Amino acid sequence: MLALVIAALVIALAGDPRIVVVDETGAPVVAALVLFSTPGGPVDTEATDSAGGASPRARFAVSEATIAAPGFESVHVVLSALKGPVVLRRVTPVIGSVRVATGSQQSLHRLPVAASLLDANAIQSSAAASSDALLRALPGFDRDRSNSAFTNYGQLRVSFDGAGNDRGIVLADGIPAQDAFGGQVDWSALPPGNIVRAELLRGAGSALYGSGAVGGVLALDTRAPSAARHAPPDGWIALGGGGLGESDASMFYRGPLGPRLAASVWTSTVQSAYYDLPATTRSKVDHIARSQSDATQFRVRTVGGTSSFEAAGLFATDAQDQGRPNYNFGRTLQQGSLSYAHAGERTTTNVSAYVRATTVLNVADLFPATPGALRYIQHVPTWENGVFASWLSTGTLVDLEARGDVRAVHGISDQRGGDGTLQSMGSGSQSLGGVALQARLHGQRFEALLGARYDHVGFANGALIDRSARGVTTITGAPARNDAAVSPRVALRYDVSPNVALRASSGGGFRAPYLNELVRGFQIGAVRMAPNPGLIPERSRGDAVGIDIANRGSRFAFDLHRTSVNDAIAFVTQSATLQQRQNVARTQTDGATATYATLLAPCTRLRLSGSTQYARVLDGPPATIGKRLAYVPDRAATAAIDTQAGWTHYGFEASFVGAAYADDLNTQPLGSALLVGARVTAPLAAGATLTLAAENLTNRIYLSSIDRLGPPASVTLRLAVPIGTRTSAAAAPRCTAL
Repeated sequence: MLALVIAALVIALAGDPRIVVVDETGAPVVAALVLFSTPGGPVDTEATDSAGGASPRARFAVSEATIAAPGFESVHVVLSALKGPVVLRRVTPVIGSVRVATGSQQSLHRLPVAASLLDANAIQSSAAASSDALLRALPGFDRDRSNSAFTNYGQLRVSFDGAGNDRGIVLADGIPAQDAFGGQVDWSALPPGNIVRAELLRGAGSALYGSGAVGGVLALDTRAPSAARHAPPDGWIALGGGGLGESDASMFYRGPLGPRLAASVWTSTVQSAYYDLPATTRSKVDHIARSQSDATQFRVRTVGGTSSFEAAGLFATDAQDQGRPNYNFGRTLQQGSLSYAHAGERTTTNVSAYVRATTVLNVADLFPATPGALRYIQHVPTWENGVFASWLSTGTLVDLEARGDVRAVHGISDQRGGDGTLQSMGSGSQSLGGVALQARLHGQRFEALLGARYDHVGFANGALIDRSARGVTTITGAPARNDAAVSPRVALRYDVSPNVALRASSGGGFRAPYLNELVRGFQIGAVRMAPNPGLIPERSRGDAVGIDIANRGSRFAFDLHRTSVNDAIAFVTQSATLQQRQNVARTQTDGATATYATLLAPCTRLRLSGSTQYARVLDGPPATIGKRLAYVPDRAATAAIDTQAGWTHYGFEASFVGAAYADDLNTQPLGSALLVGARVTAPLAAGATLTLAAENLTNRIYLSSIDRLGPPASVTLRLAVPIGTRTSAAAAPRCTAL
C-alpha cells in the first residue's frame, strides 16, 4: 500500500503523462482507445486527438496504458519506459484500399473498377533489388522481366493489362515519373527501399488522368516525414552485400525541424555486376557488366492542422557498363516539387508543381562487325515542368471531384558517329493540359461513377536535322500542331450481398505521341529510324466486367477486360534503309485477371494472382497484322506468402513470366521464366535488423530483352541499424484477421 501511495505521489508531482500514438509511417492514429491504469487500480479511458496524443484525467495516478484502434494490433506499455511515440502496427490486411482508381480512398472490394495493391507488408517481404522487379508481383503490371540495372533506357516503358508499351501512367507521390520526352521510367531513382506503397488502376483512366492512361495508372508512395507533431527523430542506416558483385548502402532519417515543421531524407547507392550479354551477342572483347545507381530524396513538410505544405527534391544518377567497350549508358535526374494539401470536413484540396531536368547518354559499339569500336553517341537532355490540382467533395450520396493539370516539355536528341560527325538531331516543345469532372453516386448496395475529361496537346518549335550517307545535311522545320480529346468513363458496382459485388466499366482514352516519336531520329548502321512530327494521338476504348467476393479472412476477384487502340503508332518500313513511325495500326487486347488473398494463420497471408491476355495487331502494315504486341506477356502469375513470427518477418514469392516478343514482327522471342525469391528479416539487439534476401533461387537463365540476360541467382545480406529515437511498441505483435 505504501508503495502505491509513493508511486501515485511521484506521478502527480511529475505532471500528467501524455502519450502520442502513431502508425508505422509516423502518421498520428486518431481516435485510438487508450486505457490508462495502475495494476489492480481503476482504469481511465481516453481517446487520442488529431495529433495522436492522449493524457489521463488530471491527478489520475497511472503507470501503464493499453492502446487499441480498429485495424491495428493492441499494445500494452509501461509509461516510465516510454522513449517516444507508441507505434501501432496494422494487422495483416486481406482487403486493402486504394485512392488511384477513383480519386478517393476506397476498399478494393467495393470499387466499380479493377485495381491492385502492394501494401507495406508485401513490399517488406519482397527480395527484389529493383523497383521493376518488385512490381512484377502487382497484378496487371506487364513489364515484369525486371532488369532495369542492365538495359537500354528506351525499353524502360510500362504496359498495364496488356495495353502495350507507353499506354500507362506512372506517378510517384503524385508527380509524373515518366520522362516526358521519351516515356521511359527511371526505376533507379525510385529504389524499392524507398517505396512504401504501390497502387494500380487497371483499365481506362484517361477520364481522370489524361494522356497515356489507356491501360491504367500506377501510383507509388515513397518515405516521408512524420505527420505527427513533436514526433522524435528516427530512421536507420543499412549496409548490404552478396552475390553478383552486389553492394548497397542506404539511409533514411526523419525528424522535426521545429514545432510545426518536419523533414526526411532518403539516400542510397547500389552496385551490381554479372555477364549480361547472351551467347548470341558476345565477342572476344566482352567483360563483366557493371552498374551503379544513386538516389537522394529530401522532403520538408509542415505538420499539424488541416493544411500542409511540402517542398521536395530528388536527385539520381545511373551508370551502366553493358560488358563491352563503347557499350554503355548513363542518366541523371534532378527534380524539385512543391505541394499544398487541405483537408476540410467534407472537402479535400491538393495542388502540386514540379520542375525536372534529365540527361541521357547512350553509347553503342560496332557489334558484330567490329565489337568494341565506337558506333555512335546519343545525347538526350530534357526539361519539363507542370502543375496539378484536384478538389474532392464527399457527400452522403454523391462525391464530386475536379482535376486539372498543365505540363510543358522541351527536349533535344543528338546522335553523332564514332568520328564525332553529326548523324541526326531533333528538338521541339510540347504542351499538355486538361480538366476532368467526375461524380460518384453511392448507396447502400450500389455505386455509379460518371466522369469525363477534356485534353489539349500542342507541339511547336520542331526542328529536324539529318545527315545522309553522302554527307548532305538537311534541316527541316516541323509545323506546329494542336490536338484535342474528350475521354469519358462510366462504371457501376452492385452488391448482390454484403460479400459479393459485381462491377462493369467502360471508358475512352488517348495517348499523345511523345516528343521522342515526333522529333527524335536515330541511325543503327545503315538503317535510319525517322521521326514523324505529323503523328496524331492514339485513341482507345477499354471495357471490363468483374466479380469480387470477400469475407473476414479472404478475398477473391475475377475480371475480364478488353482494350482497343486506334491510330496506333508503329514503325513502317519504307525501304531497306529507312523506317518511320506512323499512325497505321489498330490493336486489341483481350484478357482476364484473377486475384486471391487469404490469412492462413493470424500472422500469415497468402497472395495469388494470374492473368492471361491476347494482345495483338488487328490492322496496320501487312507484316504486323495478327502479331503480338512487343514486351506484353501472354501469361503471368504470382504466388506469395507474407508471414511474421514475433518481430521476425518472412517472405516468399514465385512469379511466372509468360512468353513475349521483343519486336512487333515477333521474330525475337523472349521465352518464359519462373522466378523465385525469398527474404527473412530478423531482429538484433538495440533495434537493429539483419535481412537475408535471395533472388532467382532456381537460377533461371532468361532474356529480359533480346540482347540482355536477366539477373542470375544471388544472395545478399543486409544489416540495418536504427538512428534517432526508438519508438515504443509491444514486445511481440498479435495478428488478427480482417
